[in-house]
Amino acid sequence: MKVKRSLKVAAAAGILIVAGATPALATIKQVGGGTWDYGAGTATVWSDYYHKDKCHGSTSVGKTIDSDEAAKGSWSITQAEVKLSGNESYYKTTC
Repeated sequence: MKVKRSLKVAAAAGILIVAGATPALATIKQVGGGTWDYGAGTATVWSDYYHKDKCHGSTSVGKTIDSDEAAKGSWSITQAEVKLSGNESYYKTTC
């Protein structure tokens, strides 16, 4: 009986560890005539933007800043190392 209980406790602890290891706050929105995928995980903050008709860009702000511009029909992809607070993501519809 003690062995079964120990296995249940170990399995429950393993599930909590795995579930807690991958928190990410991600959002995908249709904005500015395009698609914006942005958020922050445990290691990175990202901002990816796609527009089929316009030159466009995105920026990620964490411990560092990463910006990208892309031609129409391509993704602008950025990521920065996450900091404890104040992470930001932006998109733009001009170059």
